[in-house]
Amino acid sequence: MQQLAKRFRRVMPVNMIELALRGGALFFGAYFFWSWVMYFTGPMQYDATIWWVDIRFLPGWLAMLCSMAFSAALLHRAICPAANAGVMRGRQLVLGCLLAALILNTLMAWRVGMDRVLLGVPIPLTAVLAAGVWFMLRRSVQHGTAPSFAVRISRSFGIACFAGGFALLAALAQMFWFGESDYRRPADVILVYGCKAHADGRPSQALADRVHTASELYHQGLAEVIVMSGGPVRDSVMHETQVMADYAVSLGVPREAILFDVEGLDTQATARNLRGVLADAGTSESSRILAVSHDYHLPRVKLSLEREGLTAYTVPAEIRYRMPGKPYFMARETAAWWYYYFQPILAIDSL
Repeated sequence: MQQLAKRFRRVMPVNMIELALRGGALFFGAYFFWSWVMYFTGPMQYDATIWWVDIRFLPGWLAMLCSMAFSAALLHRAICPAANAGVMRGRQLVLGCLLAALILNTLMAWRVGMDRVLLGVPIPLTAVLAAGVWFMLRRSVQHGTAPSFAVRISRSFGIACFAGGFALLAALAQMFWFGESDYRRPADVILVYGCKAHADGRPSQALADRVHTASELYHQGLAEVIVMSGGPVRDSVMHETQVMADYAVSLGVPREAILFDVEGLDTQATARNLRGVLADAGTSESSRILAVSHDYHLPRVKLSLEREGLTAYTVPAEIRYRMPGKPYFMARETAAWWYYYFQPILAIDSL
């Protein structure tokens, strides 16, 4: 047993911090790379890298080049941590620019948070990412003796595991940092996503919370139109959108201010249908949407609406009851967000 333990210690890497840094660099570098692949090949019609670092204050062509350089530097840090002096300086320069952009994003988030956005978490996600990049810059990797094949395999496996862990954490982080932040502001339309309604026409508590929040936005004068989006109610002739409208009317919303998307069977369908719903009602096409749903759902809402060329400002529904099933919903949304992210490339149907 002692011999087996010694062999295990020789084969397994002992520096877990370095493995974590390389795993994080691999994940974010690959994310940036594939986001630009989808952008240039057509499936993704917007820059998905802004989920993590927003450099839209730069000219478009310069922002694109910087984003590509970030991807290359991160992937190089993950795959080839040790390099000659010239390559190392170039990589450090690019990562330094990424750190500066993340710090600027953090300061901007705090400034906006003091102005008109209620941040779900007081420390912006960009501050956490900046700390990771800072660790990469501080930790220099020197050339050494070539490791054995077994050590290389174990390191690669560890890096891949950390990269997969970062993929899961990235989706969860969006629910906490982005989903719980309230971006309410004047817009053209309020969009409410449906969920379970009872066969007797009563909204579930979750659905009531969404409609209640949307009605509050309407009474604040932030938009003059509410779009109810949903599907049929199981085992009933009722429809989710009708249940939602009836409840909104009971909260003082005029029925004439409500539009219906009766084909909003899933998140992506709602995003696709919105322009048509507004056009059929004789309402001018809107590009500014106040999207209302639960916090764990809002990252996928944002992704689907932005992909349709709409500007979405998300507002989490005020939860007025205990949600024992929330861990399950969050786990489901973790898979669903990545499903939606890769959907344009895979050319598969929506959830």
